Amino acid sequence: MNEQKKFRQTMICLLAAGAMLFTTTAMAQTGANKTQTAGTAKVSKEVKNKTHKAAGKKRATVIKEAVTALAQTKKAIEALDKKDKQKALDALAVVSGKLDIVIAREPDMANAPIDVRVETYDLISSLDTIKKTVKTAKKLLGDGEVQQAREILMGLTSEIDLVVTSLPLASYSEGIKAVAKLVDQEKYQEAKESLYDLLSTLVITKNVIPLPILRAEEMIKKAEKLAAQKNRTEKQNKELASLLSDTRTQLEMAEALGYGSKKDYKTFYKQLKEIEKKTEGGKFGKGFTEKLKKALKDFKEKISGIVKKEHI
Repeated sequence: MNEQKKFRQTMICLLAAGAMLFTTTAMAQTGANKTQTAGTAKVSKEVKNKTHKAAGKKRATVIKEAVTALAQTKKAIEALDKKDKQKALDALAVVSGKLDIVIAREPDMANAPIDVRVETYDLISSLDTIKKTVKTAKKLLGDGEVQQAREILMGLTSEIDLVVTSLPLASYSEGIKAVAKLVDQEKYQEAKESLYDLLSTLVITKNVIPLPILRAEEMIKKAEKLAAQKNRTEKQNKELASLLSDTRTQLEMAEALGYGSKKDYKTFYKQLKEIEKKTEGGKFGKGFTEKLKKALKDFKEKISGIVKKEHI
C-alpha cells in the first residue's frame, strides 16, 4: 500500500469519527460540537412538534381499503402455501373488491398510500468537519475511488424523511385478477410467485425535510419576538444575538450538506445580515424577520416537495 492510499484511509477514519450520524434510536455527541448542540436545543420542542404535524398530515392520506387489500394478499399467500383453493380465492375476492372501491372513489389516484413512517437522521458535527469530508470525497471521486467516497458521504445527512409506502392501483388490481385465474386452475406455485411479484411493485416515496432549515426557521420565529420588544435587557439582547448567530450556523450546515443551491443561501445570509443591523444596539421593530421567514418557508417546501421514488 502506497503512502497516498494510507493517507486517504486515515482521513476516512478521522472524518467518519468527526461526522457522527444518529437516528431517533441512536444518538451521539462530541465535545467539539457542544455549541451546535446548545443551539439546536433551543428549538428542539418546536422541531419535534413540526415533525409530528407533518407526519400526521401524511398519515391522514392512508387508504383503509388499500391496507385491507395488502393484508388479504398476504392471507392469500398463506392459503396457497396450504393449497387451500377456496380460502385463497376468498382472500383475492376481498382484495379485488377493496381496490375496485378505491378506484371508483378516486379514479385519478395512481398509488394508494398504505403506510407512513418517519425516519430522522441528525448529524452532530462541526461545519469544518463537514467541509473537509466533502472536499475529501470530491478528491476520491476525482481519483476514481467511488466506493470510498460513497462510504464517507453516506453520513452527511441531517433530515427528516417522511416515507410513504403505496400500492399501485391499476397494475395491482389487474394482477390480482390474473392470479385468481391461476388459483382457479390450481396452479398454486405460479399463483404464489405472481403475488410476490405484485408485492414487489409497492412504491416507496420520500419527502425530505432538511433539519438545519427547519431549525433555522424556528430560531427566526423566536428571534422575531425579541426583535419587536422595546427596551430589551442586556440578557435579551444577548439571547437575540445568539439566536441570529445560531440561525446562520444552521444555514451554513444546510449549505455544506448540499440542501439547495448557493444562490438560495446568498439570499438568506443577506436577509439575516439586515436583521442583525436593524436590531443591533437594542434597536427594535416589527416585520424585521418577515422576508427571511417567508424565504425559509418557501425553500423548505420546495426541498420537501422533491420526492424520491423507489420500489420495494
